[in-house]
Amino acid sequence: MLFSVEGMQITEVAHKQEFHQRMKSLPNVDYQAIVDELNRVINCGDVHTSSWIPGHDWRGTLYEPIWLACRKNDEVAAKFYGQILYKVMIDHPAKWSFGDYPHAKGKTYFKID
Repeated sequence: MLFSVEGMQITEVAHKQEFHQRMKSLPNVDYQAIVDELNRVINCGDVHTSSWIPGHDWRGTLYEPIWLACRKNDEVAAKFYGQILYKVMIDHPAKWSFGDYPHAKGKTYFKID
């Protein structure tokens, strides 16, 4: 479950039309592998910064299909990856919130009670 800093539950991905459009280019098997890996990572800690999870170079990793689905556009792929992680956090059984911090690109998610 994902909550804003103000405590409001978030139930939909930001820019959902773009998200659904991009999802058409990502094979389901690849999407599920990414979701499974993100859940594995999320379950291993209480704080996660989105841009630090996949690393910088996605070639040869399970995140590469995101880049391919975005026609090898690094900026679009990073945004799409962020949306996928956002959706994973929305669907996660634990309670999470997030913030934007100057030390990192993307969002930093933290577990809440």
